[in-house]
Amino acid sequence: MNQQISWTEYKQICITDKNIPVQYLDKGTWYYIFAVDDTISYALEMSKGDPRNADQIDFEDNYKATANQPIHPSDLDGRMYTRSGSRPLNKTTYFTMIGDGDGTIGDGNTLDWDFSNSDDEVAAPSGYKRKRKEIHFIDDMNVKEGAVYFHGAPKGCYADFYVLCPSGQYYLKNDGTPALAEEDTIIDHFLSHHFMCGDCPMGDELNTEEASMEIPSIYKYWLEVTTPDADETSHGYLSMEVYRARTVVL
Repeated sequence: MNQQISWTEYKQICITDKNIPVQYLDKGTWYYIFAVDDTISYALEMSKGDPRNADQIDFEDNYKATANQPIHPSDLDGRMYTRSGSRPLNKTTYFTMIGDGDGTIGDGNTLDWDFSNSDDEVAAPSGYKRKRKEIHFIDDMNVKEGAVYFHGAPKGCYADFYVLCPSGQYYLKNDGTPALAEEDTIIDHFLSHHFMCGDCPMGDELNTEEASMEIPSIYKYWLEVTTPDADETSHGYLSMEVYRARTVVL
């Protein structure tokens, strides 16, 4: 299928939305600009004016020099390269033990706990006490892996990690239908009743081959650590490996 579009449409569809390499032919008095996405091709004819028109200026000044790159890069034997990895192409890897602030990155709540004090305590099952740390990120995230570091954890101590949809926001139910959260609603439970005992200063790694689906920036995260009532010394940290579009605000 061949789609004849304008230069403005081409930039939106082919460059912004689909990230297809710009291709062109110089026909002397005009450019034939095109892009191919499987069985769909997008094309336009751009005339060369004297003086140059706005589309020609934009194309020649901002896109022409990097155009006509291989759509499917291959090695010297003509075999296409295959990329294996879970990181989305438009994101980078970010390791953190802290959430974001309001419009800032890496200066929010920390992912740690300490049962030598009563900070961050919430309701717990009978015979236990529990701490909760809440964080958020200002960018959409994909959670990849993590590690739990703990010291002096008694028998029966465990951790949970949740993703929540805040009250007043929408989420998808298990059947794919949208629902409005009437209160902060747990929509993912990534770490479930993860037992900890003794010391693990080098970290208990939580590994996976693939990253999670994209988690919108409107959602938030809970780290909960539950321990027997008698515990007054255990403490620890959670490290997250995630994918996000930026690691600093520029």
